[in-house]
Amino acid sequence: MRNKKSLAATALVVVAGMALVGCAASNADEAPAAETDTINLELWYAPATFNPALASATSDLQNARLGFDTLLRAGEDGLIGGLATEWESASSSDYTFTLRDDATCADGTPITPSIVAGSFEYLVGLEDAAAVTWKNQAFGSGSPTFTADDEAGTLQIALSEPYSQLLGGVSQPGLGVICPAGIEDPEGLAAGSVEGAFSGPYTLTEQQPGVSVSFTLRDDYDAWPAWTSVEGTPAKTLNYTVQPDGNTSANLLESGGIDGARFYDSNALRFADEDGFSTVTFASSAYNLVFNQTPGSGSIFEGNQELRTAVAQAIDPQGFNDAGLDGLGETQYTVNSAGYSCALEDPSLLQSFDPEAASAELAGQTIRLLIMSNWDPAADYLAESLRAAGATVEVSAPDPADWSSQMRTEPQNWDVAVAAENAGPGLIHLSIARYLGATYPQGGTNVVGADNAEGAAFFAEAMESADADEQCAAFESAQETILERVDMMPLITDTHRYVTRPGFAAYVFNGYWDPSAVRITG
Repeated sequence: MRNKKSLAATALVVVAGMALVGCAASNADEAPAAETDTINLELWYAPATFNPALASATSDLQNARLGFDTLLRAGEDGLIGGLATEWESASSSDYTFTLRDDATCADGTPITPSIVAGSFEYLVGLEDAAAVTWKNQAFGSGSPTFTADDEAGTLQIALSEPYSQLLGGVSQPGLGVICPAGIEDPEGLAAGSVEGAFSGPYTLTEQQPGVSVSFTLRDDYDAWPAWTSVEGTPAKTLNYTVQPDGNTSANLLESGGIDGARFYDSNALRFADEDGFSTVTFASSAYNLVFNQTPGSGSIFEGNQELRTAVAQAIDPQGFNDAGLDGLGETQYTVNSAGYSCALEDPSLLQSFDPEAASAELAGQTIRLLIMSNWDPAADYLAESLRAAGATVEVSAPDPADWSSQMRTEPQNWDVAVAAENAGPGLIHLSIARYLGATYPQGGTNVVGADNAEGAAFFAEAMESADADEQCAAFESAQETILERVDMMPLITDTHRYVTRPGFAAYVFNGYWDPSAVRITG
């Protein structure tokens, strides 16, 4: 069935009409705090790169949003301008943007349509798996052509293949505009050492690798999105320390050692009744089990739907929720959050928890499970569930960047993986494309290597349609084929909570938490 619920404060969703439906959410508190121009926050992991085109893990995406502006942004009533002030589509393969005339790079270079075009051409030319993902999210599977008219202030994007989701795609942090100084020095760009590379409000000014990073607000920056609900003052200095432990984060927040923290577990609930502390919530990740079916990879799930079904029967999503998220996750019935437009919400399409039936197929099988580091309780739960059904389980838990890279480019090393699908953008087609169409080596984003021609046909139909209802119907049909084939198993949607202490505020727009909108309110 189609999800027709309001999308307010749940997910950023793009339709062909060029707008998003939703509202902003903030619990900004007016309690006084010590006078300051600095905000002290945390990252779960050390950044792997400061090049937005290569960003993949949470820390990379956050830093990309701080340092690099995009054409469009999430706002209270839909997509709003970032570097663009106007946008229109002649068709699902022809888009034109008018750029603001006062935006500059950190070295003072005016951001013209030619500079934006150059940044996009740089992204499209990269072969890195993360860059391919961003390219596909923004421009689809075809080849984009960028035509800049600096005198008119316009950028035209023409696509070789229809792609109805471009507007939402160019709002994503991986599409942050890289200024010429960064493109000329890719190594310095990745290291964050090229000040002139930055197009956004902040520049990286200090870092201790693996420990901390500090950003400084540009004195000349005046290109903030036209948010209507954001109150307070941007920090002149944003300090981030790497802290993966939620208990420590909660203690520091309570004592004033940090000003805000992001939680996925019950530590956030400590502040529910604390005076002056405020919390915003947002869907962060959709956790799915994905089955490797890449031809020649050696995976036991290639061509074996019965075995994929047995794994789905052996695992209880609520058990995963309890182990990994303290039971705070929300039920999920398809490739991403139930809050997404065009998301299926039909439990009958999923396998029922049936360990006895699973044992008949899994006994004696050896399964290689890939999961990210710092998820030990969830990994233990999954492994023990499969072992209880008679399987031998080998667990690999690399850091987030390597975990993502292995899923995309090393299918010979895993059979089943926990994929954390980004639930922030609200673009369900991105999640559908993980299970059909071209694989990463082929220039697509199909992480399971499945050959699902029927689903791919429905997906193409949605990409070509300019009608929102027709898009949804086709997207729903594509999801049904994925679930019927058991190419993946929905586990749970991870709801995150961002808590700020008195005198500070965080904001969520259409389900998207924007790190550049953290403010000093005291």
